[in-house]
Amino acid sequence: LTSCPIVTMAGYSPASPSATAIGSLAGRTVHEVTDLSISEQLYLYERTRRFKNRKRAADGSVPVQDEAPPICEVLDANTEERMDNEDSTVYLIFMEGSTRTRESLRNAAVYHGVKVNEFQAETSSFQKNETITDTMKMLAVYSTERSVFVIRSALEGVCSWLKTVMVPHAERFNIPAPAFLNAGDGAYTHPLGEFVDIFSLLEKNRWDRSAVHLALVGDLAHGRTAHSKVEGLKIFQKVRVDLVAPEIFSYPVEYKNRMRQDGFEVREFASVEEYLSQAAGSIADVWYFYKPQFKKCGDLPQVRLTELRSQVSFRQEWLQRLPKGVSFFQTLPRDKEYPIIPLSFDLLPINGWDTVAANAYFLDVVLLSALFGKIGHGLPQPSRAREKLASAEAAVAPRPVLSTDSAGSLPSFIKAIDLNSEDHVRDPKRARAGGPVPIKDGVVIDHIGMSANSSSCWDRLRMVRKILGWAKFIGSEGVYVSKRAPDHMKGIMTLPSFDYEKLTVQELKMLASVAPGCTLNCVAGSKVAAKYRLQVPERIYNLPNISCKNELCMSNPKNKQRDVGAYMERVPYYQTSVLPNVKETEFLYVCKYCRWPHVYESIWDDVRPGPVPA
Repeated sequence: LTSCPIVTMAGYSPASPSATAIGSLAGRTVHEVTDLSISEQLYLYERTRRFKNRKRAADGSVPVQDEAPPICEVLDANTEERMDNEDSTVYLIFMEGSTRTRESLRNAAVYHGVKVNEFQAETSSFQKNETITDTMKMLAVYSTERSVFVIRSALEGVCSWLKTVMVPHAERFNIPAPAFLNAGDGAYTHPLGEFVDIFSLLEKNRWDRSAVHLALVGDLAHGRTAHSKVEGLKIFQKVRVDLVAPEIFSYPVEYKNRMRQDGFEVREFASVEEYLSQAAGSIADVWYFYKPQFKKCGDLPQVRLTELRSQVSFRQEWLQRLPKGVSFFQTLPRDKEYPIIPLSFDLLPINGWDTVAANAYFLDVVLLSALFGKIGHGLPQPSRAREKLASAEAAVAPRPVLSTDSAGSLPSFIKAIDLNSEDHVRDPKRARAGGPVPIKDGVVIDHIGMSANSSSCWDRLRMVRKILGWAKFIGSEGVYVSKRAPDHMKGIMTLPSFDYEKLTVQELKMLASVAPGCTLNCVAGSKVAAKYRLQVPERIYNLPNISCKNELCMSNPKNKQRDVGAYMERVPYYQTSVLPNVKETEFLYVCKYCRWPHVYESIWDDVRPGPVPA
């Protein structure tokens, strides 16, 4: 195998690292597995491997026999992981119950010699109706050096939101930007658990990344690390995954599709017994069992519960049907009354779950060191082109965009239409009785809310006036049959004497968000001086009446995080279990924070006509 590419950073010499050099992962937020690049993940695993071997050899508890070549180059291998900085802090903020994850991280933080604060959500300011953002702002300034916040929350998207708001806060108080580490959010993802799983798989595989064969067994619908496998397993060159679960626990279709699109070989089985029978001769050498989460399955009769447990549990008598060297992992804590792996297996070589639990401490030590910036030197900087584009867009001054001074610099969602084309010659019949009234100067917005339903067009017209604040302008609006699509209707809004040259990028983006596909006709001297079609924006945010429809999302209004506004990003359409009855469209919008998918129409809240400003 080739080692992962390492690029020496400017100002860093592997032979003599500066005492003040800061690693490239310093202050990084890890909300999803993909927040670390493949190179960064391999670095994390290789450093953890060396740290564990060093500690095991030092205490003599386990002889170290690790002769496999490194999985990547480590340019700062001589840099000690330990921080030894009492001005840095690890905050353990567990808004959900946890024992193993919290204790592993607490011990890792203690190893580093930093301040360790365990924030008790049950008795904290969260119970005083304070937002999570306000709490983080308060805690961040209690250290003069970098803080790392480890967060487990029932809400989804917490870390993703905090990284956007805390950087400017840290700059204001002249402290290093804090890092945020997701230790499990809602039902979405658990990157920290996934990193430990993949490290353990590599260790089991003797650090061979050429291939891996894994069976995921049990509740694959609700297992956070099961969902994270679609990204975590990408460090292996050839991946085979066997999904063993009855339909009620089946792996969500979006993850299965992504695995196949990435070249994974995926097989599906309804039970452990079916898997052993049908896959004999090609059974995975690592099985990962996910405990059933029956509370998320609604009311089930006892007979059904018994049937489901039997389908995802391994029996003692099946042990002889396994190939030599098979290892079992499982989510912990396990159910002592209904274990899905026999308790008698605890002392057998097949027990791999205890090793996974032990590995968490070593990986936590290394990851915290990297997030503080103590290690992580020489790593290639990941591409953040999409984030930079979004930041640049948000920073655009409210400049006029359709004036003669800005010709040739239209944003990508605005397309100028050639008025010399025959398709755009004005139709005299448009001025017939009941049609839009011709104007001398101003704007005419056409094709608003194209729909087979006239009420939808009227709703969209009302949204345009309300959201853009145009209720104060005199004009007319109406719903008409579309000339191009006679089975559809469209809204037309006419605003006489409206100065179109003063329209800003933000205003046009709001219009494009509310009425994608509409055309803006700029009228001067009773003639159309310019015409533009507004296309669907890549991002929709900072608008009233939009919200993420995931009730667990940090930005959902029901969760009363008043400082978190909805932020939607356009992505190509994909099949998803969240939208089972939606027909294929050109695109979807996903929440920036929790990645919940939406069709365009569903991001909008119900808009009722409000009072018209005087």
